[in-house]
Parts: sequence; structure tokens; C-alpha cells
Amino acid sequence: MNNHKKGFFNNLLQKVKSLFGKKKPIKVYFVSGMCNPCSVFDEIVLPEGYEKVYIEWLIPYEGESLNDYARRMAEDIDTAQPFVLAGYSFGAVIIQEMNKFLTPQRNIIMASMKSSEEIPTLFKVAKRAHFVGFVPKSVFGATKFVTNVFSRILFDMPPEQVAALMVHTDPVYVRWAVDQITQWQPESESPNTYHIHGTKDQIFPYKQIKMPYTIEEADHLMPVTHAREVSRYLAEIFAIKQ
Repeated sequence: MNNHKKGFFNNLLQKVKSLFGKKKPIKVYFVSGMCNPCSVFDEIVLPEGYEKVYIEWLIPYEGESLNDYARRMAEDIDTAQPFVLAGYSFGAVIIQEMNKFLTPQRNIIMASMKSSEEIPTLFKVAKRAHFVGFVPKSVFGATKFVTNVFSRILFDMPPEQVAALMVHTDPVYVRWAVDQITQWQPESESPNTYHIHGTKDQIFPYKQIKMPYTIEEADHLMPVTHAREVSRYLAEIFAIKQ
């Protein structure tokens, strides 16, 4: 075989290999809880064939709706390839809004709500009382106030550790986020949704959650404190054939 033919067949072989070679990993887009950076997912390990991609919080525009905000959050999602959405707490609300204009392979909800029956009583009271309207804007900008609320009322850990998890404390963002999550009403459950929840969740009571993948003794900080169990459930969920 002369060099010309040899070169032709080598090129053809490379093209065939590229067509039938290793598939690109499916991207799993993670959205964190209110005020939390996506580093809360750092210890979660995805099974082979999946890749973590973080979507960090944005500062909302004046009067921006939740759906418009979700569309901005989704701008970097590659919809040309199969993808998965994963949301923790308020982040799970965001990915459910994204389902109104995106079609992910799966939706992973962690420590959150997905139906009107799962809305915490605290949120219903805050909604009826117009809580956000009565609280001075300056309070939402007080970082120590925000972290102290979470550390003293919700989480059994020192304030400095909570502060490390509460980095998005811009007052415009915090006030908007509190208003949105307490006002949100699920219209319908997103398809292909899987819910992972801890039995000791302080914000979304476990007894109200329908058919979750249960993590015993896990509280609302489940992605941080029980990353191994979350990873195990994710591997199980991704193995389900659709």
C-alpha cells in the first residue's frame, strides 16, 4: 500500500474511532441553597459518566420574577447535550422553575419541597403575614444577623462555621430570595424528579415529604454532612433506566 492510500485509511480509522469512542459525560448542573455557595456540593461524588457543573447565585434585578431569574441562571446550561438538574433547598425551587422552559433528563431535589403539601407551615405563616414587607431592608444586609439566625435557630454548629456556608448575603439578594421561597407555589411536579431528604430537616419537615430517598438523622445541611449517602443515592438514581 502506498503512502497516499495508507494516509487515507489512517484518517478514516480515526474518524470511525471518534464516532464510536468514549461518550461525553452528562453534565449535572447544581444550584445551591439560599445564601450558600456551590462548594456545599464539593464532597458529593458522581458516578462515572457524569460531570458536576456549578451555577452560582446572581443578584436579582429590581422586580425580577422567579421565572425570569431562573432563565438568567440557566443561560450557561448546554441544552444541545443531555443534562441533569440538581437543586438544594431554594436551589431546588429554581430548578423546578427551569423545568418550565428546559427538559432535563432528571431532576434531583435535595432538602426542599416539590408540592403544595410539602410547603412548611413557617413559609405559609410568613406569606400570610407579608413578612418581607415588615422587615427593614437594613436587616437583610446584616451578615451577622443572617448567620446568627441560621446558627442559633437551625444548625447545631458555631456561627463561624455557618458564616463559611453563608457567603451570598447581598441585601438585595437575601430579601428577594426570602420573599420568593415563602411565596412560591408549585404548579405541578416536574417529570423525572427524585427527592433526597433527611429525617431531621429543620426547615422542610420530613413527615410532609412524599416518597423521598431517605437519609436517617440528616438535617438541612445534608449535602455537607451526609455527602457519602447523597452520592450513593445519586448513583442509584442515575442507574434507573428511562
